[in-house]
Amino acid sequence: MQTLPFPAPDSGPGRPALEHGDAAALEAGWQALLRGDAAEAEARAGKLAAGPASRLLALQSSLVAGGAAPVGELTELTEAAPAYAAAWLTLSVAAERAGNEKAALDAASRGAALWPERRWEERVADLRTRWIDDRLGNARRLSSEGSPAAVVSALEPVLALEPNNRDARVLQARALTGLGDLDRAEAALVGLSRDAEVVLVAGAIAEARGDRKAAIRIYSSLPKALEPTLRAIALAEADGDWLTAMNLYGELPESHPGRDAGLREAKLRWRVSVLPPYVGEALAAERLDRAGLAVVMVALAPRVESLPGGQVPLLSDIVDMPSQREIITAARLGLVDIDRLEHRFYPHRQVTEAEVRRALAALGRLLAVQPPRWCNGAASECVRLEAPIAGRQVAELVIAMAAEEIG
Repeated sequence: MQTLPFPAPDSGPGRPALEHGDAAALEAGWQALLRGDAAEAEARAGKLAAGPASRLLALQSSLVAGGAAPVGELTELTEAAPAYAAAWLTLSVAAERAGNEKAALDAASRGAALWPERRWEERVADLRTRWIDDRLGNARRLSSEGSPAAVVSALEPVLALEPNNRDARVLQARALTGLGDLDRAEAALVGLSRDAEVVLVAGAIAEARGDRKAAIRIYSSLPKALEPTLRAIALAEADGDWLTAMNLYGELPESHPGRDAGLREAKLRWRVSVLPPYVGEALAAERLDRAGLAVVMVALAPRVESLPGGQVPLLSDIVDMPSQREIITAARLGLVDIDRLEHRFYPHRQVTEAEVRRALAALGRLLAVQPPRWCNGAASECVRLEAPIAGRQVAELVIAMAAEEIG
């Protein structure tokens, strides 16, 4: 006795009712099939009253005999008896033999749905593993190897079986983007739910079209998705769109290791982008002078300029300097010391560590925030100023204090 890959015609849901004599003859024909005697089984089928069961036995006999797979005849039988599970399961075997994977998988799935027995469910799982899962795994491997054309070819049979297979369509869209076939890549994503993976591919398509603004919009459309948001930030920074970068950094989780530094950088860059050129020069200075210190303090903590207090000093050595306003504000509020006897500011003298510390302490009092915690001895989590003091280093400290005030 052999085990056949399909059930007996008189078993399972949807089987037709048989007269006693026909039932015995059908069972005898099935037993002949189990012995491998297809000719006897077909002969017994011919003696039965015409009906779905006798027709199925005859078609099963043809399959066991090794002739052409009777896919058309079995399809007609399932159309005539759509609830006949054994017919669907036999059609699946015939279609697989004929190389019609879609018909085989669809019929196996329909049969298992009608007859949810482990054997038939395992057949569906086996077909899916061989024809979908294994091929998807191969496509992913090809994708990681940088073979987009091979990926597209590997996915064709998968999408023929399941046109809406999400993983296959995402892989296809990514591969088509790599091949420059952007219209087809976009079409592959139509109708898919917008998760992080889909957004990354959609953004890559926009980048490939050269529409970086659209790419930023797409990447930032899922603010809780880390990888797309980081990609949007990278594009915004590369394009000098510091306001967008600043907003996107604010969307990152507070625990993200690059969030705080990136946010300070974006704030700095954005603030500088809308300020006069001499502000940028102060920030870029490798050796910050006193004029630069005043500029950094006032320009990057703009609220201090509107604060009352102090007398407007007369300073003879800042006349006609473009940063005169910031210097006067810093002197008026006591952020930077002046020589009141000589009425001089000494704008081009290099700042000292002590001057920076005093300036930031005064700024902290004005803004009602804590100044930096300076490194003294073995203190941890502290700020260390290293000579020569650069404009950027002071700017980051000012921005952090101003941001604390806003927060």
